[in-house]
Amino acid sequence: MTHLRPVVRPGSPLLRRDAAHLQIGTTPGVVVPDRPGLLAFLRLLDGVRDLDRLRSLARSEVPELDVDPTEVLRPLIAAGAVVDASRLRPQPVRLAVSVHVDPAAHRFGSLVRGALTDVGVRDLDAPDPDLLVVVSCGEPGRAVFSAAARQSVCHLPVVLDDDRVRLGPLVRPGLTPCLGCLDLTRADWDPAWPVLLHQLGRPGHLAAPPVVDPVLLHVAAAEVASEVRALATGRSLPTSGAVLALGPAHDARDSWPVAFHHACGCALLPAA
Repeated sequence: MTHLRPVVRPGSPLLRRDAAHLQIGTTPGVVVPDRPGLLAFLRLLDGVRDLDRLRSLARSEVPELDVDPTEVLRPLIAAGAVVDASRLRPQPVRLAVSVHVDPAAHRFGSLVRGALTDVGVRDLDAPDPDLLVVVSCGEPGRAVFSAAARQSVCHLPVVLDDDRVRLGPLVRPGLTPCLGCLDLTRADWDPAWPVLLHQLGRPGHLAAPPVVDPVLLHVAAAEVASEVRALATGRSLPTSGAVLALGPAHDARDSWPVAFHHACGCALLPAA
């Protein structure tokens, strides 16, 4: 506990339950026996002072507290009523990320960038990224993704599509199915897809920009941030080998798998 900087769990009020007990929090809360000076001591826990500073302060500010602060804090920490402030701070996402935004998706792109900053991504314009996030209005052209695949850069398409937002598949070159696999699979049941694909991403290919519920845009931005944080920490991702579609209602979601296509050579890239 030497480097502990304790704080009463944020959002939990300090309450007197009765003459002999205090209560921390209300959901349902932690009830602790009261003792002289305990309430005043708990109010000193600001997440900035370490134990040595708290001992010194308690001697001068709460002289009636007759035990060492460590003995007071141990059961409260075990119960989750007091936490180490350092564990509450968002940890930096140790992943170099570059976010490319279609000008027509500027508003949504700003939400995505803000959400990524909030979860600890420090640089959203990394020149040599580990992950490329491409935010587009309508189905994007494939050139930027092909370049990322050749350079073995992970990439995640985020598409404003009609009244929905579509994420994925997240491509880890050589490890997960790529957009080429997705396109070849679609061409299997829609022979015209290669012709349509060739026209995507060109100026004027959208008659009008998508109209997406503003609440859904916030939800989708949070989902992108969750995906990036999961990738950085090695957790499983909903868009790894899959497409995730959000909307049109803010709480509606659907997904479908993307498999390696036998005609796509993406799995052979690392061996090339």
